[in-house]
Amino acid sequence: MTLTPLQLAAIVSAGVPGIYPVGASAVLDDTADFDSAIIVDSTNRRWRVRAPRRPDASMRLEAEHLILQSFTPGLRARLPFQVPTVVGTVPYQDGSVFIYTHIPGTSYEVDDLAAQNGHMADGQENLAVSLGKILATLHTMPHDLVFEAGLPSYNSEEIRRRRSVELERVAQTGKIPADLLAHWRSVLSPGSTWQFQTHVIHGDMNSDNLVLDGAKIVEVTGWSDVQVGDPAQDFAWLFSCSDQGFTDSVLDAYQRQMRPEPDEHLIQRAHFYAEFAIAQWLAHGAEIGDDDIVQHAVAMLLDVQDGLRATGGLLGQEEEEDIPQVIDDED
Repeated sequence: MTLTPLQLAAIVSAGVPGIYPVGASAVLDDTADFDSAIIVDSTNRRWRVRAPRRPDASMRLEAEHLILQSFTPGLRARLPFQVPTVVGTVPYQDGSVFIYTHIPGTSYEVDDLAAQNGHMADGQENLAVSLGKILATLHTMPHDLVFEAGLPSYNSEEIRRRRSVELERVAQTGKIPADLLAHWRSVLSPGSTWQFQTHVIHGDMNSDNLVLDGAKIVEVTGWSDVQVGDPAQDFAWLFSCSDQGFTDSVLDAYQRQMRPEPDEHLIQRAHFYAEFAIAQWLAHGAEIGDDDIVQHAVAMLLDVQDGLRATGGLLGQEEEEDIPQVIDDED
């Protein structure tokens, strides 16, 4: 069931003491997994409201609630950005409606972030540098934050194996281009690529979860997939940026902050996650029977395969064996 902004406001009014909505508007930048609204109360405060549309989306909101509760006032004070606070939950049908603090601001597509980065005011910190520092701050959070919230924690070998299992499951659709499938299997084979230090990661980092006031990142949202995992996962979205210089600047700022813990294969794994996200989207389309999603994803995967082949980066391809030529000796 889809809930309108007014219906969400009514749920909040009935279930959260002290919040008396007088207005509501839709949130257009949220995913299709949630019904969302910004409500204005009688004291002119603004709140963000989210309701899950499916059981798995409900689980994600519950996980986000747990991690946000773990952000103590002391930890929040040390962060170079704000995070939402859950101010209330209201049981609804088989899940809950969540009410969050709302910080006004704007989210941009990654190419728009890169464009803003090139037009910073004198004396203002470069946006790419700020983003690199934010990611480094996330990745140096204490692991206990995740453990105490009961959220997932994986070592590097567990991550590699989980991705390998997921790849084989997606391969069963029969839609993954053969050479790209072989490439991914090669990438996921045991080796130095998957020997890295795990960190607390956001898990769903993308431009939609960065809230800007002007050219300054003021809030990071979307905390439902926090875990101890592969830091490269938080960089995958950056490789869709058409401005490679912006991505490089973010990575450079991040690596300067993370020293002396170099991760030599972070970029390679981030590329893999960016590519594999298309296969995950394909699997989702196949699961719900949406042929348009499947066809679009297949076309994108073919482009990925062609791009890797053109740059000589396609791994796992067996070279054709030279067939010896048989020559009859005539004496």
